[in-house]
Amino acid sequence: MRAALPWIRREATGVGARRAIAGSALRAAALAAILTPGCALPYREPNPSFAVAHAEAASDLRRMAESPVQLDRPVVVLAGIGDPAVSSAAIIAALRPCLAGPLVEVDFFDEHTFEGARQKLLTAVAAALFVDVDHLPAVDVVAFSMGGLVARDAAILDDAGRRLPIHRLFTISTPHEGARLAGIPLGTPQSDDMKQTSDFMHRLRSARRDYELVCYTRLDDITVGEEFAVPAGADLWWLPTPSGEWAHMHAFEDERIMADLARRLRGEAPFSTLPAAPLPN
Repeated sequence: MRAALPWIRREATGVGARRAIAGSALRAAALAAILTPGCALPYREPNPSFAVAHAEAASDLRRMAESPVQLDRPVVVLAGIGDPAVSSAAIIAALRPCLAGPLVEVDFFDEHTFEGARQKLLTAVAAALFVDVDHLPAVDVVAFSMGGLVARDAAILDDAGRRLPIHRLFTISTPHEGARLAGIPLGTPQSDDMKQTSDFMHRLRSARRDYELVCYTRLDDITVGEEFAVPAGADLWWLPTPSGEWAHMHAFEDERIMADLARRLRGEAPFSTLPAAPLPN
């Protein structure tokens, strides 16, 4: 296998791609306006099982950047719904200095169904790692919001015998059990699929998970709902949302989450410790 670039980003190129992006800009702007909750948040006590402060996390990210650690396997970073790689780029920017090895970035800005997103993910990873789509290597995945659902779907064997072999899946504010705002008219079938009772959600619940799942969220997320950010049988690592920030849309740049993630990817002890504290009332 040819050596993969340390940061491999799937870019849209050409006139057709530029037109598609321009035509989607208005939809993306409307989507962002709907998905961003207000910033007036109540005070929340820190999570006793994830008690790391922003300053401590930022300092630790600088410590890790001084001595990057070789990855055990490629890391695939996935953006959320209607997102032209803003979230994935922020995650890459935080993790890249701490790690040595291939990071593959995939966004789904031009995909409006989970099936289309799944196929894009499989083909993008294959192209980035210079392998055939039928022989994908084991990867770790870091996903924001809807990207976590795409990863879970891609891990299920399809009729063609294809799947993404996920070793570890790290999700940030992913609607694992549906989303509070699912079903609102966003002009994309993915919104309906994220309803708790949808066939798509039932497919994910019914599938066996053969990978480690680590779920992060921030409190007062009215877009997804922190109570929906973890599937049955997995632990949830929650954090209070800082005053003045959007709970959902700023989660992908939270230093506390990024530092914990980087530690796990480097094989170090994370800040989050078992047993995971339950969500506060």
